Amino acid sequence: MTPVRRTSLLWGAIALLAAAAALANAMGVLPAGSWDLIVRAAPALLILAGLSQLLRGRVPASGLISLIVTLAGVAGVAFTAFSGRAAQQRTDREIAIAQPIDPAITRLVLDLSTRRTGVDLAPGAARADGVTGVFRGSSASEILTDYQTAADGAATLTIRERGPVFPRLEELGRGTLELRLPPGLPIDLRFSGGEGDAALSLDGLDLQPLNADLASGALAVTLPDTAPPPGAAPTGTLTARDGGLTIFIPTSVAARLELNRSGSGIDPQYDPTRYNYLVGDVLEARAIDSAAPVIRYVLTAPRGQIRVETRP
Repeated sequence: MTPVRRTSLLWGAIALLAAAAALANAMGVLPAGSWDLIVRAAPALLILAGLSQLLRGRVPASGLISLIVTLAGVAGVAFTAFSGRAAQQRTDREIAIAQPIDPAITRLVLDLSTRRTGVDLAPGAARADGVTGVFRGSSASEILTDYQTAADGAATLTIRERGPVFPRLEELGRGTLELRLPPGLPIDLRFSGGEGDAALSLDGLDLQPLNADLASGALAVTLPDTAPPPGAAPTGTLTARDGGLTIFIPTSVAARLELNRSGSGIDPQYDPTRYNYLVGDVLEARAIDSAAPVIRYVLTAPRGQIRVETRP
């Protein structure tokens, strides 16, 4: 009697998945980064084939065990490769930013959003220069800007970093964004960052107000000594979700700071001769009743230390 050969269900499923992935890539449905990962992982099929042959007839469920071992090896190698690449600083692409601001503009709203980029904000040389800067990063990253003016004399500048959700391995890495803002112009700054440290050196700017949210990295903010406009709420929020938060406050400014540490148990660092620690996790300047200007911020750092520094 001729023996009946049975095709392995495992290899049939692998062949079906490979064909489906190739078809999706050809139709442009599969993200380029995902196809890149599949192609790089293809040699692991040799490991799977070798393990299957070695364990066949010797170990129960040899096919399943071989698949699990192969997938674990691929996952470990991929994690190591992508983690190493993601931490590298990239300079493949350089994008200049130059946005003129009309002298008639009385207020600028700056809406800034980044992904895997370190941010450096500081005042420019003159208001007439407008908003200038440069982005250096991966060739897969783009910087999109949009500038709109309103009838009330306000202008809104939106700056967005955009890139693929699943980048190729050679496109991974961190970027840097340097922006110089016009002094002497009231600025409403709204910053949302992904991965990377952010240094917002805002001394010399007419800031009103400031809201910053950083997902991962250290956030350092140097505040100006300007007072909020009459009738405006002198309140802002500073958030470092996975990193430390440092705020530099001028000696001429009194602050009330509401701390949100989410039960981390990491004590804030501050000067007890200048601030009272109040019930409710609040730091309040001792001279708050007699000083001007007065600012109020909510500081959130659930995994890092909050530091309040005083600058001349």
